[in-house]
Amino acid sequence: MKKFNRLALSTALLAATSTSVMAGPYGYDLHNVLAPVSGSMAGTSIAKPLDNVSAVFGNPAGLSEFRGTEFTFGATWYKPSAVLEHNGAVTGLVGGGAFKQSNRNEGYLVPQIAVTQDLRGLGIPGTLGAGVTATNGIGVEYRKDPNAIGASAELIVIGANFGLSWDLTQNLTIGAAATTTYSMLDLGLVSTSAQTHDIAFKGSLGMTYKLPHATQIGMFYHSELRQDFDDIIQVSPSGSGADGAMTNLIIEQPRTLGVGISNEMYMDGNLYLAADVMYKNYANADFWQDVYTDQWIFSMGAQLTQGPWEFRAGYGYADDPSRENVQGLSQLANVCAGLPGSCAAIPAQGALGINVTEYLQAAQAQVIYRHRVSVGAGYKGFLAPFLDLDMHAAYQLEEDRDYGDSPGGLLSGKHTNSEVSSWHAGFALTWHFE
Repeated sequence: MKKFNRLALSTALLAATSTSVMAGPYGYDLHNVLAPVSGSMAGTSIAKPLDNVSAVFGNPAGLSEFRGTEFTFGATWYKPSAVLEHNGAVTGLVGGGAFKQSNRNEGYLVPQIAVTQDLRGLGIPGTLGAGVTATNGIGVEYRKDPNAIGASAELIVIGANFGLSWDLTQNLTIGAAATTTYSMLDLGLVSTSAQTHDIAFKGSLGMTYKLPHATQIGMFYHSELRQDFDDIIQVSPSGSGADGAMTNLIIEQPRTLGVGISNEMYMDGNLYLAADVMYKNYANADFWQDVYTDQWIFSMGAQLTQGPWEFRAGYGYADDPSRENVQGLSQLANVCAGLPGSCAAIPAQGALGINVTEYLQAAQAQVIYRHRVSVGAGYKGFLAPFLDLDMHAAYQLEEDRDYGDSPGGLLSGKHTNSEVSSWHAGFALTWHFE
């Protein structure tokens, strides 16, 4: 029985630590924090987006802010940093031990591409928008130290958005957008899993309303994005009469509700101030509900215009959504690990699953970022009158957290510590055509 428990723990650890990913700023959601202008204001963009990428992928009603034809092409380098320290209480049961290792992932280059077309010249009071960016993902790699029971995983979600805004009145605008995503998930289990792709869809609705004193409010709703990775992991042995069955893994991006306000009444309209609040419903999102609870996000940003120059700064705060008192991994109840012909289907729930889930939270679901500071600048008429340049950089301040001690687990006490931070820097060029 003791030997079986060790095999169970080893199997569950390998499955769990290879299933999730190093998270983005909000869960594994990037949500405009890397966009050309919003990236310099901590992602603030709901009431009145200042770049068309943020309108296409944020509040679709904001598309009406862009007149004529605008095309934006940019890229942002995003580098997460994580240090995982474990006392060996979990890994030591399966031949590992205590370790301290940094995430060896090299970072990601995220495209920021969008085009908007004003339809008012055709007598239609609206704007069309389309764009491409990475909406979610990032990865992790802890293979160097054998005591960590080396794991690697990567999830990349590329989104293509198509949206339309419509002016109902002079002050009220509504908008809708559809997102098509192409996702790539690699679980890292060499023998019993494979890299799998998925195509998924979600919708967005939004509105903006102009108030007196150069004030504008906005809100949006993003539906869940359900990703079903077919036949990604084995759940029974193959050969000798066994069927070697594979099973799917479902991962949902959560429903998101956002509200924002902006104002431009100061300094003759040259000072733009904005603030956003977002709510992410992780508690009802498949897979993530095992490790996260719902999350609140707050951000504020400012832009000062001085001639052709625009100077920007922002601050964001996100609470820690890590679930307390975890219960296990509901979709990994019978994962099969080992050699395909002799692997074992082991529960990842109950007392064993609790400690495995705690280890997963620390290793690859450590969304414990709280504070983000950002700066940026733009120059209108860069190289040509119709061309603008925008640049941004930001840093998510270092945070750390201890994991362990959920009731009902095999172990007691905190056994793992995760320390995270991240930074990004990017630029974009925007062409304006009347």
